[in-house]
Amino acid sequence: MIIGNGLLAQAFAPVFADDAHVIVFASGVSNSRETRAEAFARERELLTATLEMGKFILYFSTCSMHDPELAESPYVRHKIDMEHLVCSAAQKAIFRLPQVVGHTPNPNTLTNYLHHQISTHSPFHIWQHARRNLIDVSDVASIVTHLVKNHQADGVITNIACPFSIAIPDLVRIFEEILDIHAVCDTVDAGASYDIDASLAIETAPQVGVCFDQHYVRNLIRKYYA
Repeated sequence: MIIGNGLLAQAFAPVFADDAHVIVFASGVSNSRETRAEAFARERELLTATLEMGKFILYFSTCSMHDPELAESPYVRHKIDMEHLVCSAAQKAIFRLPQVVGHTPNPNTLTNYLHHQISTHSPFHIWQHARRNLIDVSDVASIVTHLVKNHQADGVITNIACPFSIAIPDLVRIFEEILDIHAVCDTVDAGASYDIDASLAIETAPQVGVCFDQHYVRNLIRKYYA
């Protein structure tokens, strides 16, 4: 069963849409800059009702709680609260995700934002020291499905991420190359990086045909934005 209809919901639907024993909770606050209490309340109400169904639930949280600049944001605090709520369930698996990339109209994703700003020649700022971890939504689905089917993530919190992060200036350069457009941007002396322990996901990747090589991010941007 799938709760939601967005990027993650569509990626997991082929496997779990007709599964009567597993609920993929892929509906909730999708904007990491969200601050409205009513938006957070809607996810809490839906999640609470879903947990009352008493089935095995897959919940998606965020790796941003490891980011010193975002750890105290309303969005991250909300996700921590939702993790605690899910932990009360008898059957669950919680997956923390970084920047997930795929075909989505959501303008709030990092890659959609960069694509829009660069392709429309709109000015923007680059945080010089910021690094972000990007992963293909299809790779998230492949890795998570394997872990769930093999009961390797039952009852725990697991990071699903690429083994390396990319500096935002380097990501902008990849977009410039693929789009053949010069970005109208300037650099700000700001930003931070943080480590994500995704050892289980990295170990699982080769088993499901996912290759996290040095071309991963470039191929990912080319796949969805070329």
